[in-house]
Amino acid sequence: MVVETSGVEVGQGHRASEERAAEQGVRFDELLDEHSQVLNLLDDTVALRGLAQRIRHECGAHIGLAGPVESEQLLVLRQWNGTWADGLHDLHVPMGLGLGGLSFAELRPVWVDDYCASELITHDFDRPISADGIRTMLAVPMVRAGRVHGVVYAAMREITDFGGRRLDAAVNVANSGGLALQTADAARRQRETAAAAERRRIASALHDSVGAQLFRIGAELRDLRTHAEDGSTALLDRLVSLENQIAETASAFRESVHALDHDEPSGGLAATLSGDCAAFQRRTGVTAQAVEIGTTPDCGPHRTRVLVAAAREALLNVEKHAAAHSVLISVIALDDGVTVSVADDGNGWNDHAAAGNGIGLRSTADRVEEVGGTMSVVTNEDGGLTVRIWVPLW
Repeated sequence: MVVETSGVEVGQGHRASEERAAEQGVRFDELLDEHSQVLNLLDDTVALRGLAQRIRHECGAHIGLAGPVESEQLLVLRQWNGTWADGLHDLHVPMGLGLGGLSFAELRPVWVDDYCASELITHDFDRPISADGIRTMLAVPMVRAGRVHGVVYAAMREITDFGGRRLDAAVNVANSGGLALQTADAARRQRETAAAAERRRIASALHDSVGAQLFRIGAELRDLRTHAEDGSTALLDRLVSLENQIAETASAFRESVHALDHDEPSGGLAATLSGDCAAFQRRTGVTAQAVEIGTTPDCGPHRTRVLVAAAREALLNVEKHAAAHSVLISVIALDDGVTVSVADDGNGWNDHAAAGNGIGLRSTADRVEEVGGTMSVVTNEDGGLTVRIWVPLW
């Protein structure tokens, strides 16, 4: 049997198919937009990149910039859109300086029609501004719950007006940016808390399982050696060697568990190192303390982690090799950076591999160099060693 289909029915079916495809396309675009919004709320880098693009587009500007507040009085331009040169990239803007620093300090939008000629602002950043041909510029703080999370900028390479609709659009971008950065910061802290909890869980599980097993094996080896004392010398030597290997493995295992159980730095560099000294003293019985000399500026979370990791590696070497009676960690601002010194009164780490040539210190020195810092190990005149770590503020 042949079924005839009219051209009208075919056309209607085709149009219905096109309509469904169009609806699915719209829904797909909506899902992409929702995905982008979720990313903006969870990742501050993505949020800042989107803010630089949005303020440029919504204000009809030549350049869009976005920078988070990375310490109490420091703004850093981390994302940009439409720049010619790289002078504004990762530019550090202290509170009160330039246009963004003024907006940061006064918690209000600020704009100038001719940046380099303006008497409203300081001119610390005229060179990178001129390199990008900027004339008129607007800065709006991203404020949430009374706290400035960052600043967004719109800039033109000609003299124009940033009042009215453009100003309203920039303020809307800044308001949404403040929420995004606040949420991203909360998400980051939750991730760090969850990671710290997971490290502690793994450390506890390892301690209860592998640690107990190592202890049991060591005990059995010691028991075998006791019963084999009347046997062959070769057997006794083999048992002693195995016992020493187990002891070394157990020591490395304890160090791994200790590292897993250490939280990320919190409460400031000096406070974190004081906590490490207290843990070191409880573990070893060796007197240890950390002192902060003067006020130490914030060198950023990544460099702070590098300093803490280096100090912990130095403490570990003191514990393993120095036979020290006391350890002093000092923190001081020095040469546009932060210096942490770990000094002990021990025997100078008699194990040559530890004194600057060990894997731990070599890898630590590499991490310090990656952030532009330096690390040295020097002999003290009255005995012992000092490990000195310096990192720049930016």
